Amino acid sequence: MMDIAVSILSSNYDLDETIKRVNDTKAEYFHIDVMDGKFVPNIVDPFKHLNNTFKPLNVHFMVDDPFKYITYYSSLKNVDMIIFQVEIDDNIDSLLDYIKSFNIRCGLAIKPDTDITEISPYLEKLDEVLVMSVEPGMGGQEFMENSLEKVETLKNIREKRNLKFLIGIDGGVNNTNFSKLKDVDIITVGSYICKSDNYNEKVDELISLKNK
Repeated sequence: MMDIAVSILSSNYDLDETIKRVNDTKAEYFHIDVMDGKFVPNIVDPFKHLNNTFKPLNVHFMVDDPFKYITYYSSLKNVDMIIFQVEIDDNIDSLLDYIKSFNIRCGLAIKPDTDITEISPYLEKLDEVLVMSVEPGMGGQEFMENSLEKVETLKNIREKRNLKFLIGIDGGVNNTNFSKLKDVDIITVGSYICKSDNYNEKVDELISLKNK
């Protein structure tokens, strides 16, 4: 499996038009970034627009206190996965259990400078590990090549421990580095699609690379 999730964080269009255009592509998921202005400097909370989405939502919280966000984002009709950052100062196990109580899949994201050992204690509970290939908080950054080392490490851990979590990657993905991500299950692509004028063309290009 190698699915495409479109991040709508940075776009040439307003949010409703962006969602409409992503709906019309062959991408498998929406990737929804939520920011509180504390964990990262920006504030992004697109909740009220998301009932117009026709694809499953992977919601990624870059927030200090995920609990309150889990409570209301779990009410959206298309939420498939809720992911938050492993670096938060909170009870991660209880938050993962809380997500699962809504029959929603759960995941943890890991920043580029965070050691993979920080996520290891939770892997049995996780449906996805999201490797950040940029610093969280802003679209349009350049892909960090060393994120591929985390992907390889996670793949080896998954095989060794016979676990089932998916491996995701998020940040700076485009047509020049997409082919390096063959071991990634869910590839989040943002600006490369949403800062273009033809979303279908960009998604179809990535699908063709996926299938080579």
